[in-house]
Amino acid sequence: MYRKILVPLDGSKNDEVVIEHVKVMASEFNSSLTLILLHRLAKAEDPFERQMQMEDGSSGYRAKLRAEAYLPKLEESLRAQGVNVSTEFLVVEEPEAQAIVRYAQENDFDLIALTNRERSPIGSFFFGNIEEKVRRRSTIPVLFVSEGRSQEESSR
Repeated sequence: MYRKILVPLDGSKNDEVVIEHVKVMASEFNSSLTLILLHRLAKAEDPFERQMQMEDGSSGYRAKLRAEAYLPKLEESLRAQGVNVSTEFLVVEEPEAQAIVRYAQENDFDLIALTNRERSPIGSFFFGNIEEKVRRRSTIPVLFVSEGRSQEESSR
């Protein structure tokens, strides 16, 4: 049913919530998981400007270092549990939701799984809601897992 599941992460504790759910799905459906972390660059026409956003000391460089420390640990842990998993750090210029949907479509994913973070109306206004934008733009089914709910709570 769901052969390939895309799991966009943000590096927060909410990642654990969605990972707990998708690893069960991966086991049940014999699915493969792809965990991605995105870093969005400021739009730049000049390749030099783009490169500068990933140079030593830049926010892009720091995001890459965090991803290089975080993703292999997740991958190793999930593989030890018998999950078929891969990870990728993506550097994009487009909005995050658009990048997630494009990546899922280009790589033939069957499902996108996200943590459904609740934001205040002010937070949504200023920062947007990536999850909602993915839901609206995707032709691929999207699974939302509520943040802060463990499997024990959801099985009650």
